[in-house]
Amino acid sequence: MKTEKREFVIYASLALVAAFIYYRRFLDNFFVMDDFKYLENMFAGPLSVILGYGNLRVVSNVAWWPLYELSGLNPFLYNLFGVVMHAANSALFSLLVLQLLKDRTLAMVSGAVFLLNAVGCDALFWKAANNTLIDLFFYLTALCLYVIYRQEGSSKFFVLSIGAYVLAIFSKEDAASLPFIIVLMELVFFSRFRDMKGIVLRTAPYIVAVLVYIVAGRVIFNYMLQSSVEHARFFKIRPLYSLLAGWTVFFLSPDGRLSLDSPAPYVTILFIATSFAWVKDKKLLLLGYGWIFFGFLPQSVASHGQLEPTYIINSISRYLYLPSAGAALILGAVVLSVRDRFPGKIGFAVAALFFCLFVPLNYGRVQARGLEWQQAGEPTARFLKAIKHSMPYFPPDSHIFIVNAPGGRAFMQQSLRAFYGDPGITWISNPATYRRKPGENAFLIICAWKDNGEDVDLEIRQFP
Repeated sequence: MKTEKREFVIYASLALVAAFIYYRRFLDNFFVMDDFKYLENMFAGPLSVILGYGNLRVVSNVAWWPLYELSGLNPFLYNLFGVVMHAANSALFSLLVLQLLKDRTLAMVSGAVFLLNAVGCDALFWKAANNTLIDLFFYLTALCLYVIYRQEGSSKFFVLSIGAYVLAIFSKEDAASLPFIIVLMELVFFSRFRDMKGIVLRTAPYIVAVLVYIVAGRVIFNYMLQSSVEHARFFKIRPLYSLLAGWTVFFLSPDGRLSLDSPAPYVTILFIATSFAWVKDKKLLLLGYGWIFFGFLPQSVASHGQLEPTYIINSISRYLYLPSAGAALILGAVVLSVRDRFPGKIGFAVAALFFCLFVPLNYGRVQARGLEWQQAGEPTARFLKAIKHSMPYFPPDSHIFIVNAPGGRAFMQQSLRAFYGDPGITWISNPATYRRKPGENAFLIICAWKDNGEDVDLEIRQFP
C-alpha cells in the first residue's frame, strides 16, 4: 500500500511538471468573453456567484470565489488552477485504470496520453470552462471510489462515491454520463449479466442525483426566479452529431475544424476496426469506446460545440475533454499490446516511438491554440488598461456606448462592470435614440486602434 501511494505521488508530481511545461507560456492569458460574467458576479452578491451564468453548477460556480479573493483581476492564478486540475485529473484517471485493471504500465501510459493530448485543451485555456475540469475531477473520484466499493464490498466507499458524484453533477451536466460508465464497468468487469437487479439498484442513486439536478434547476429558474436555465436555451437534438462527432477525439485539432478531405477520419475508422483484432483484452476496448460515446453524449445536445466554429469559444474542443480519457485508454491498450506480442525491448521501443511522435504533435497543437486564445483576449486587456488610465472610475448610474469595441456589447458591459467593480454600468443599445434621464451619466467611448491592431487611443465624450 505504501508503495502504491508513493507511486501515485510520484506520477502526480510528474504530471504537474509535464502540464506546466505544456501550458507555462499561457499562464498570463487574459480573460475572454464569458469569463467576465463570472468576474462580474463577484460584485453582484453571493447569489449571483452561486448561480453563475444562470445554471445550477453550484460547485464550479463557487470555485471562482477563492480564485478571485486570491488573484483578483489578474488572470495568472485562474490559468494555473486549470493546469493543476488537468494534472490532478490525469493522476486520478491513472489511478482508476490501476484500480480496475491492476496494470501499472497501462495506468501510467493511459494517464500520460490523457495528460499530453491536445484535443480538449480549450477546457484549460477558457477560464469559463473550468467547470469541465472540476466536473471530471469529481467524476473520476466517484468512479475510483465505486471500483473500491465493488472490489472490497465496503458500503462507505459507495456512499462516498455518490457524494463525489453529487459534486460532479453540480459542477457541470457532462457528469450525467457517469451512470452509463458504471453500467458498462458492471457488465464488462464485475457482475456481467448475472446480477441485473443489483446493477439497477447500484446505479439508481446516481440517476436520482441527475434527476434532482434537472428538477431543481427547473424549479429554481423557471418558477422561483422566473427565468430559464442557461444551458436549456442552447439545447439542440442532433442525432448524427451525437452519434459521430465524439470519435473526432482521436484526431481533431483543438480549433475544432473538421475537414473530410483529410485522411484522419478514415484512418480513425480503420483504427477502430483493426483495434479489436490487435488488442487481446477486448474489455479494455469496450470500456474505452463506451467511455468516448457515452462521455460525449450529454454534451452533444449543447449547440455551442461545433465542428465549424464561428467564434473561438464554439470549438468542440472542451466537449472532448472528458471523452479523451476513453481515447487515452484505447491508445494505451493498443501500444501496450505490443508488449504482449513482442516481449522485451521491442515493446519498450514501440511505446517510446509512439510518445516520440505523439508528444511533439500535441505539444505543437497546444502552443498554437494557446496563441489563439492569447490573441483573443489581448485587445480587451489593452482596452481595459487604456480606459482605466483615462478614466479611473465611472460615476454612479453610468451608461456607455463604445465605438470599435474589442468585443460584443454583453461582454464589454460585463468586463467594465468587473474591472470597475460597478454592477451599475449599463450599455446603451442605440446611441442614436438614447436620451439621458435625470441623474444618469452617459459616455460615448471611441476606440482608435493603431496599425498593429492592438494598441488603442480612446476618446471619451459625454452625451448631452
